[in-house]
Amino acid sequence: MRGAWPVVLLAALAAGGCGPDAPAPPPDGAPLDVAAVRDGLDRCLDGDADAGVARLDSVLDRSPGAPDALVARGLCRWARWDDAGDVDDVRLAYADLSAAIEAVEGGTPARGTPLDEIYSRRAFVAQALDGGWVRTIEDLDRAAALAPGEPRHVLDRGVVRSYAGDSVGARRDLRQYLALVDSFGTPDPSRQVVVERLLEDLGEE
Repeated sequence: MRGAWPVVLLAALAAGGCGPDAPAPPPDGAPLDVAAVRDGLDRCLDGDADAGVARLDSVLDRSPGAPDALVARGLCRWARWDDAGDVDDVRLAYADLSAAIEAVEGGTPARGTPLDEIYSRRAFVAQALDGGWVRTIEDLDRAAALAPGEPRHVLDRGVVRSYAGDSVGARRDLRQYLALVDSFGTPDPSRQVVVERLLEDLGEE
């Protein structure tokens, strides 16, 4: 998985979160410095993960437990692992994303990253951490349960199940993805072709 997911998810986080409105302050901390979180993300996207992590460390020193900053630092650490291969970065990335999930589930809002997205991002960090797919599928199950109308979680889970050798589950998810997109989403013709091809490769039940 190295070389693909970290940069993609960092870019998605940068595009989707950290707008101008002031978020609610995390417990026992200063209001989150949204501009500093974005600056940390930008540094990671520019290829300087060390500087990005350091920037986000300083944000979390001032606003401990802020979920958006934890997610950003987790993905920066994952990107640094992708560059340098230090497994400690994967462990730390997983810990940051887990702390963000615990904070949100404990009542601290994450204004830039919905909980289903945090689970989705942690899913692929989990795969990098242990080289297996069990925790990845568990997190994608949770993401899909939290956002049942989001086709991407179902697609990701279907692809992961195909990697894990679960052809029956993969076919079920890929068909569900096509149904969700047809009913609620905007079809992406190129993606649909890939999904239909994968279904053909998986064969009949």
